[in-house]
Amino acid sequence: MVATLWVVSCRELPDYLVGDNVIARVGREDLTREDIAATLPAALTGEDSVAYVKAYVDKWFVRQLKIEEAAALFESSEQDIEKLVEDYRQSLLTSRVDQHYIDQRMEKEVTDEQIAEYYNAHKSDFTLDRTLVKGRVLRFDAAFRQSKKLKEQMKKALASAEAEKSFSDVCEKQGFELIDSRAEWVNFSDFLAHLPVLAAEDNEPLLDKLGVQEMKMGKDCYYFDFTSVCRKGNVAPLEVVSDNIRRILLTRRRAEVIRTHEEEIFRSAEAEGRLRRFGFEQEGANQTEQAAE
Repeated sequence: MVATLWVVSCRELPDYLVGDNVIARVGREDLTREDIAATLPAALTGEDSVAYVKAYVDKWFVRQLKIEEAAALFESSEQDIEKLVEDYRQSLLTSRVDQHYIDQRMEKEVTDEQIAEYYNAHKSDFTLDRTLVKGRVLRFDAAFRQSKKLKEQMKKALASAEAEKSFSDVCEKQGFELIDSRAEWVNFSDFLAHLPVLAAEDNEPLLDKLGVQEMKMGKDCYYFDFTSVCRKGNVAPLEVVSDNIRRILLTRRRAEVIRTHEEEIFRSAEAEGRLRRFGFEQEGANQTEQAAE
């Protein structure tokens, strides 16, 4: 086995690859100047370009040596490997054809109406495996003297935007920690992570209570409430599964585009007489004769 490399540094690329067109060889496989020139980044010059070429050639050496080793190790299964390569080539080509027609024909916009329609028709497919909630948690110093008033403000905050702003301003002014999860569904366990409870406890009874609830732990006091609850085993809210439904609808559209194109090319080829079935015609005739007897 012979391995040779000729590289001469030069400022202009790829002219520094001088001499014989073949710059590297492993066994009967050659690496040419054209092979490397096609991969060279345009911005490389001088020592950087030489370093790049050396690294590329070293990797090429290793790749060719592995191929040689594979040929020796798996000589008996060469036909199987060739079949795998051909299967992959055919799969790659058919996939590119599918993608071509998907890009041309598929409607990629999924409307809210289409998502809602699918959701309403398949609600049983979207059963929750966990409890989801919307709500708020307020943590403040237990020594705060106006805690009762603060609790009333938190209750009233649900009634109007003005009351909501007043409550938020008080929390911000006093430096209280307010976790507001009313805009989107969160896991009940994540909501509880902001409260002084143990995960191992049965905290489900908290969901049955209405209004603002209270807890204390050391110097901290907690007010919290649930504005919406969707328990485990119930149908998931539409907003939670809408992205999943969008993916389902797009996957269906892809499959429909592919199926339609396959039917088109099949019918066209059949009409042109380019499809031949050998043996089926005779078998069909024999079955007809047997049925007649």
